[in-house]
Amino acid sequence: MAKSRCLLMLLWLWSAQTSAEDVVRIQPSQSVDNTSYQYYVDLLQLVLNSTAADYGPSRIVVLESTLSQARGFNLLKKGQLDVYWAGTSFARERDYLAITIPLEGGLLGYRVPVIARNRVSEFAKITTVAQLQKMVACQGSQWPDSDILEHNGFLVERVISFSLMYSMLAQQRCDYFPRGINEAYAEVNTQGHEELMVYDKLILRYPLPMYFFVNKQNKPLAKRLTQGLSQLLANGKLADFLMHHPTTSAIFPLSRYQASQIFILDNPTLPKDFNNREHHDWIEFSYQ
Repeated sequence: MAKSRCLLMLLWLWSAQTSAEDVVRIQPSQSVDNTSYQYYVDLLQLVLNSTAADYGPSRIVVLESTLSQARGFNLLKKGQLDVYWAGTSFARERDYLAITIPLEGGLLGYRVPVIARNRVSEFAKITTVAQLQKMVACQGSQWPDSDILEHNGFLVERVISFSLMYSMLAQQRCDYFPRGINEAYAEVNTQGHEELMVYDKLILRYPLPMYFFVNKQNKPLAKRLTQGLSQLLANGKLADFLMHHPTTSAIFPLSRYQASQIFILDNPTLPKDFNNREHHDWIEFSYQ
């Protein structure tokens, strides 16, 4: 009888602990090509783990249906999604709570062209912005990048589905696919992209940090994420995570890009106070 009561007590404690566990609902990966997705999932889990002592345990739950950015933000507004990560903009920060510590140190705004290998000699001849502006970039239809590129005079083929962009590039229905330095290598190294390459002799540079966003009413979660990211940034674990994660480690050392041509672009979508933020770009491009 005593053993039975003890077992029941253990089961009750386990059940209570499980039921007390917070669930954090996130977006699914947009495509098998979207390998950088795992970086943000792992980083979110690291943030939740590092704050568990103050806020309790949390469990990440991934939604099943693939989401466009517009739908993802809409679900966040409705409270059907808890965390959504995306490039920031004035409109997004107006409508949602942004955790204003760049998840990738600001490197998302260094865009390298992914191109077909058989066109490398063509891109090697590019020495001016005007030459690249004559080519067509595949880009997400709802991404701030498309607005930024068009604002700067670039030709953009807006594509609603991430999974279509690499196939369109392979079919040469666009000339290049600008990806963040932190994204490009892992994506191109996935199976089926043998005919593609990262052409990192050219870099488009514009400020566009990737932030965690939460619903405006979910201030406790925003506080937790801010605390966790701030702690990881201060103790160096965020930089270490970026430098050693399987999807981002290939970009280091950053000194390898010193000979690359960097074309500086304007980003008109940013909040007005962006340049005054303490951590708007926490990793130097010459970081080694």
